Amino acid sequence: MDQGKPFLVPKAYLQAIPFLALAAGIAGMFIARAMVSISMIVLICYALLLVDPRKTFRAFFNDRVLVALSLVFFLYLVSCINSTGDQPFYLERLRLKLPFLALPIAFTVFKGNLNDRRFSLLLYFYFVVVAITTFIITIQYAADFEVINNAYMQGRVIDTPFSHIRYSLMVAFAVFTGYYLFIHKKVIRYDWERWLIAAISAYLIFFIHLLAVRSGLVAFYGCVLYLIFRFIFQSRQLKTALLLTAVVLLLPILTYLLLPSFKAKVNYMKYDLQQLLEYKNASGLSDGGRILSIEKGIALLRAHPFTGVGVGDLKQEMKRELEMAPEHPRDSLLPHNQFVFVAAGTGIFGLLLFSTCIFLPLFNRKNMSNMLFVCFSIIILSSFLTEATIEEQMGTAFYLQFLLLMYVFLQSKES
Repeated sequence: MDQGKPFLVPKAYLQAIPFLALAAGIAGMFIARAMVSISMIVLICYALLLVDPRKTFRAFFNDRVLVALSLVFFLYLVSCINSTGDQPFYLERLRLKLPFLALPIAFTVFKGNLNDRRFSLLLYFYFVVVAITTFIITIQYAADFEVINNAYMQGRVIDTPFSHIRYSLMVAFAVFTGYYLFIHKKVIRYDWERWLIAAISAYLIFFIHLLAVRSGLVAFYGCVLYLIFRFIFQSRQLKTALLLTAVVLLLPILTYLLLPSFKAKVNYMKYDLQQLLEYKNASGLSDGGRILSIEKGIALLRAHPFTGVGVGDLKQEMKRELEMAPEHPRDSLLPHNQFVFVAAGTGIFGLLLFSTCIFLPLFNRKNMSNMLFVCFSIIILSSFLTEATIEEQMGTAFYLQFLLLMYVFLQSKES
């Protein structure tokens, strides 16, 4: 070996690092939370250390969507400074919002480096990982059929890799990822893979009804309706569209009759709402607690319209409001609506800034002409109405990783 010649890592190996890190982050959502954090650290280190930082920040500051997303972190930072107590809570809020600062910078490394093949492989990988986890859960359901169905009658669900609500959103997105891969003929090697993708996508539709989590179901049907309207607009085949609509309307009815978990979930939802509306009881109940938490979050906004109560003080202020409510739930809740959460914590101006940052990617013709991007936006925004989706690590990881992945790809020439 020539001792005077330095060892150089081939450029192709270096360029593979961010793609492997992103794949690890996707897998980490289902395997281990630590992998998600490590993936983010690797991506930001690559963008700042292995790429010229001047190039990285130039690409970042020249992209208004990336800059807007990073402002979410600073919105929370300013609001936490405005907070007076519960330091562990507001430190946790800042930790959960760090990806909004780091990932928009980190994803600049994919600009000009994310071709159609690599983009499709990342989607394919996500699709396969989701499918494997659903197979495991279905086997578990079949093995403990009666026990799990009894749990559904009490408002609980089968165990999932993490929060069943975020997981249901990811399954819904996987359905349309499979549809995207199928219609665009994205395979790794063999043509028959398309039909395997179609079969797994059909199974995932069955699974999302078996899981019977309303957030995922609402997101799924919202995307289906969008695709039907898109089909009408593009093909002008009204009869076919009406037939598809009839099938969509019939599907939940058949599911209710054939799937015990889905039927139990619907019946429990009716009981839950009845308890809140007729008996003013939200103690230990899912829907009653959600509705009450949103009402109290709006009440906090009315009391502090300009600055909010401060994100760091939101937990203790919500606890105080809920304790005074006659429908007092058993657990202390935060607003189960992302927009109400932000409004109660940061005020009306904070809500306007947050909404601008979140909706800005939608005001882009390339993004909105892509079926998968629109479906993803429907899934996320529908969840925002009933959950504080990005106030938890997996929700934040899911949102940012796929939003930025699709956004960077769609802005490239090859897309």
